[in-house]
Amino acid sequence: MILDTVAYNALLEGNKTVVEVINSAKELVMPFVVIGELKYGYLKGSRREHNEQTLEQFLSQPYVRVELARVETAAHYAELYVYAERRGRALSHNDLWIAALAKETGLPLVTLDKDFVVFEEILGKQLHILPTQNH
Repeated sequence: MILDTVAYNALLEGNKTVVEVINSAKELVMPFVVIGELKYGYLKGSRREHNEQTLEQFLSQPYVRVELARVETAAHYAELYVYAERRGRALSHNDLWIAALAKETGLPLVTLDKDFVVFEEILGKQLHILPTQNH
């Protein structure tokens, strides 16, 4: 299961829906770009050290791995970029990389970010857009 930045942050905030979905996973995958987004936020924030430690602890779990981009990922990225553009949707480059990794790996993508809905046709049942409210 791939987590985007919003899903990771929701997990830390104790969003019950996210926690339930993640607890059902055998493996959690953090795309390299999510780690970059998180570290960017940490540099700008007031709790950098705490957040860095929390992330390092999370990444050190045996069921968590980091997914890097490859040449194949770049091809999926380009395809998804054109697909979104043709539908008049502008996504961040980071979201495109995350979706490209999901498409390449075939793993479910868990997010609360409704921008990903543009890829519903391509990702199908892989795409899990969870509600933003904490139930």
